[in-house]
Amino acid sequence: MAEKEHFAQEQAKREGSVYRYEALEERQERRPANVSPYEQEICRHMESVFPGRTTRVYREIASEFLHVDVFVMQAPTKKDFHVIYTTGMSALPMTLPPELLPQYKALERAELMLFLPAEWDILTGYETDKDVPDSLWWPIRLMKYLARFPHEYKTWLGWGHTLPNSEDYVPYDVGTKLSGVMLGALQENISLFHTEDGTQINFYTLIPLYREEMEYQQRAGTEALLERLSALNGYGMVIFPDRPNVCGEKEA
Repeated sequence: MAEKEHFAQEQAKREGSVYRYEALEERQERRPANVSPYEQEICRHMESVFPGRTTRVYREIASEFLHVDVFVMQAPTKKDFHVIYTTGMSALPMTLPPELLPQYKALERAELMLFLPAEWDILTGYETDKDVPDSLWWPIRLMKYLARFPHEYKTWLGWGHTLPNSEDYVPYDVGTKLSGVMLGALQENISLFHTEDGTQINFYTLIPLYREEMEYQQRAGTEALLERLSALNGYGMVIFPDRPNVCGEKEA
């Protein structure tokens, strides 16, 4: 993970590490969807690093521009967590800034994962993703949005990048005050692998944040925020909608 760690240190020096963006213009015509040629290899990789789990896939019925499927690896016990990951984001290379090329070209292709506690059940009784209530589905909806984000905006996503939920930091759901997300990574054997044709796929883990935590990251940097998040079990990577705010509302 040395390559990502080096970039993270450089990125932390840049202003905020937070994406600010304008809404895309509404398109009048649908664009054909790109499908990842690496789906089977991605699935084999995930099954090797999270073995012995029952997996279900929520496949998109209709896709525009990018076909993103969501795989749910069920928690094996009530004390464990569900592993959810995408296939499709890696169908296209992201647009890295010129100053990172060619040295960091291997960061062009990525997929996303997130972790939900065992009691967060998005499987039982739901035939399709449209049947899952938004109070349960919002982390996956966020993940699918982020999978398309770099391709729509001709940019890229990597370790430490943060996106608020709009300029007003709107909470993702009425049941939470989490209003933005940062990309993290696990150990190298999980977050990085090479396909048979030599392509590097980088897996980033979603860490939903409170507004105060994002503002603290802008002031102090990614490493400083991670140090505070270390007080949480798993650095906040297992998503709990009411987890403690490590930067406290009075520190904003």
